[in-house]
Amino acid sequence: RNVRLIDGTGVDPVPSVNVVVENGIISWIGEGTTSPSKHPHFEDINAEDLTLIPGTFDCHEHFAGNGGRHGVAAMNSDPPEVLLTKAAANAHRALMTGQTSARDVGSPYGISITLAQSVAAGALPGPRITASGEWLQFPTTWVHSTSPTRTVYTIEEMQEAILSRIAQGAGLIKVGATGQDTPEETASRGTMGPEIAKIVVDFVHSKGLKIAAHCTGFVGTKEVVEAGLDSVEHGTHIDEETAKMMAQNGTVLVPTLAWRDYLFKASKRHGLPKERVDASEAVRESHKASYQRCIAAGVKIAAGTDAGGGDPMHHGNIVRELEVMVDWGLSPMKAIEAATRVSSELVGTLDELGTIEVGKLADFVLIDGDPLSDIGELRNVWAIFQGGRRVR
Repeated sequence: RNVRLIDGTGVDPVPSVNVVVENGIISWIGEGTTSPSKHPHFEDINAEDLTLIPGTFDCHEHFAGNGGRHGVAAMNSDPPEVLLTKAAANAHRALMTGQTSARDVGSPYGISITLAQSVAAGALPGPRITASGEWLQFPTTWVHSTSPTRTVYTIEEMQEAILSRIAQGAGLIKVGATGQDTPEETASRGTMGPEIAKIVVDFVHSKGLKIAAHCTGFVGTKEVVEAGLDSVEHGTHIDEETAKMMAQNGTVLVPTLAWRDYLFKASKRHGLPKERVDASEAVRESHKASYQRCIAAGVKIAAGTDAGGGDPMHHGNIVRELEVMVDWGLSPMKAIEAATRVSSELVGTLDELGTIEVGKLADFVLIDGDPLSDIGELRNVWAIFQGGRRVR
């Protein structure tokens, strides 16, 4: 009660309001006297000077990786039992920062699917996870072809791999659409081509799932956007034409900006040769410009960190992603929407999550501060609720 409410819908915050939760569902929101509870025992929280926001999403995670300078190498080489242990710890870590939902877009052996099922069953604490299992690629997207990645050579093999992921329990499919983002000639080509991209996207949609694509090049990104995929991951190189197409198609950008910003800063801190630092800065600037083109075009933007998959990024850093989003052009309110409503829409859970509205699941976070004046105040977590249950 008496809480400042940012409900995730984009409307102006309400300075003082009361929110009632019953059986894990938001049952009443209103000003003035709190609606009487139907239960004799309930927790009454006087939340004066606190801000209530929906539980946040991270739409680009790899829970099986710890992050850090050599995190991807470890994820490639660790045995499944070690990866699952890491994934469980990372999921708990993310939850404790107010991240109540997530997409895991790549893990060795389908570890992320096992994790998602365990969390959903209540066996492990963590965000509500929608998981893809292994990355799927035609040759040359990712240089490593070991445990996190299944490489296919024909469209029939790709379709078989997609069906295998679905049988394992995947909630989305993740594919590679481009090569690595440096050198520039690599960024200029796609790895599927427009015809195959269309076949793959349509096949995934025919099975009732959404499809995300690793996109760090101009041509490959345009190809999959034209094919109708659901989300562009990273979006390092996006031209104006592709940005406008994304807005028209409803394609969501998950930009993973903090990872890119961190890579550039780490290249200087680790004393890399000047040519490598300059190359990292050039890619960072292209990433920034692509993101800003998407903002100008009206592209939907969801929040994701690449934690565990982009070497430097550790789990539980969604606020840093939002800080870079704001620094590079998004308003604090839009950044909060990116981590709540837009992400929930992308995942496909907006009917239950993503905003604070009557009838939805009570996933929300109490913040000691005003994130609209300083987005970094989202780190000041006072309490976290998931399905109405206080988890912190």
